[in-house]
Amino acid sequence: MDFADMLLNRFDGEAEMKKPNSALVCFSNLETGKTLGRLAINITRSRSEKSAITLLYFITKAEEIRLSEEMDEYKNKIITDFIPAEEREKIIVRLFIKSSDDYHKDIAKMAEEQKANLILLGISNSDYNPELIKKYSQLKNNPANSEAFILEQFSEREVEALKNINIVFNRNAVSTGLFIDCAITEFRKLFIPILHKEDIHIFAYLYRIALQENVKIMIWDAIGIIGSDPKMQKLHQFIVKKTEGRVYLWNNNKKISCDFIGEQDLMIIGTDGWSKLICTPLEWTHCLPSTLIIKERTN
Repeated sequence: MDFADMLLNRFDGEAEMKKPNSALVCFSNLETGKTLGRLAINITRSRSEKSAITLLYFITKAEEIRLSEEMDEYKNKIITDFIPAEEREKIIVRLFIKSSDDYHKDIAKMAEEQKANLILLGISNSDYNPELIKKYSQLKNNPANSEAFILEQFSEREVEALKNINIVFNRNAVSTGLFIDCAITEFRKLFIPILHKEDIHIFAYLYRIALQENVKIMIWDAIGIIGSDPKMQKLHQFIVKKTEGRVYLWNNNKKISCDFIGEQDLMIIGTDGWSKLICTPLEWTHCLPSTLIIKERTN
């Protein structure tokens, strides 16, 4: 059974919405964490009472010392701000606040302890913007460039960001998402580019979000997989029907503009498609909204 068949079976039998989920949401900025927490609810929502979201908030050692006596009160305030009361009745919410000398190790340890099947890491677009990734990818694609030479082309802060994200994506054995925050607080309009056949795993997340009302999702099938693969076409038609037409397919005869991209709240894309997208000369890659880049588990 190929992946499209597997997804269709999961969706059709409602298994996708019945299975419990456990997401680990990691961040060092409260506003980014709050936005990512809301998104985590949307993409992990389940009819199972066993689903959980664990918030892992990294702070400095000085902040940890300052908050030590009022930590419980601070935690309660964050959970109340992050997760609406009606959602807290349906899902288990845990919060850990800590300083760290090796947050990759701490993320992996927490994911194992909480039995997370999805890790979400939130950062600001000022720390990890598409131009930075584009430059890195173009240098990386040239076999004549050594890793040392490549890293010399970036500032110390940029090098740290690149190394950190690469470690997060490559080390974890569960599905992992990098959320690049552009200060959008609602997710009503979503843009889903499909630029690589491996990116069809995105449909699992797309389906969950599209089940909500007042959401509009536009799929850009850049490689024509929905039109050319009967199983993908069937999967797409099933999702459109189940979500009452909230999922649309971009007309490839039309040009995508910065104006259209600027109207979107969130882009969701796979790591393979992301690597391809940021190396294209498309003008609208400079206008991207908040973006969630997802890599499926490796085993």
